[in-house]
Amino acid sequence: MTFTTKDVSRRVITVEPTSNMNNTRDIMIRHNISRVIVVSNNTPIGMVTEKGIASYLFKNSSEPLDAISISRAMRTPIVTVGVDTSINKCAEVMIENNISSLVITDGNSLNILTKSDLVKLYSEHYRKKYLVSEFMTKEVFTISPSHSLRTALLLMIKNRISRVVVIRGNEIVGIITSRDLMPITSFVEGDESLESKDLSGIGYIMLARDVMNKPIIINKNTDLAEAAQIMYDKKISGIPVASSDNDLNGIITKTDIVRALIETDNNTGPHI
Repeated sequence: MTFTTKDVSRRVITVEPTSNMNNTRDIMIRHNISRVIVVSNNTPIGMVTEKGIASYLFKNSSEPLDAISISRAMRTPIVTVGVDTSINKCAEVMIENNISSLVITDGNSLNILTKSDLVKLYSEHYRKKYLVSEFMTKEVFTISPSHSLRTALLLMIKNRISRVVVIRGNEIVGIITSRDLMPITSFVEGDESLESKDLSGIGYIMLARDVMNKPIIINKNTDLAEAAQIMYDKKISGIPVASSDNDLNGIITKTDIVRALIETDNNTGPHI
């Protein structure tokens, strides 16, 4: 079965470059979205994400939001594809460019396709195709419950990751994500300069156990489509993978699901 952007993409929410950050934030909250496209004369010129806003505010916290033009937090350039582009190609473009969304251009209409949309597609149409173990990332960045929050922050900054798994021995006991730490974590935008910032006030006293959440854990022999369904339903981007004794084996992320979509054109036989 071949899908294109017509089957999956949805209408994008847009703002003008002169919009202020306060209004843009309110739009994101009202529509329960994490990004908007900035347009000028109906032409997309950039993207603003909640992480981008957090990054800007971290470095410029003294300014009121209604006095800040959203263009200051805008990411450029954006990657666009045509309305009839195959989903397989879209997945490849996302992986090659290390991005989480594409803007779909169709005349005067603008749509958006995100990794979450691809995860939903996979959960609905690719059951009994692959196991979690076939696409999980085996290298997982971990800390202990008694590590300082500063350790978690610097681990995320250095490795440009959005989550760390908290373990006791090799047993999974928690997870900390970049969203848990917003708005203090502008590192989620990949700003290496934060390594030189003074994080002592937020990191030396608080411990991982103070902010970690109880994670959803999935077995490595689970159908990958089930993992995709959990991610979409729970609005999460990664799930620790364990063996039957709850020992950490890896992590499965939205990016791993997107990689699985790329493989579906090359290997159509079920793996389960």
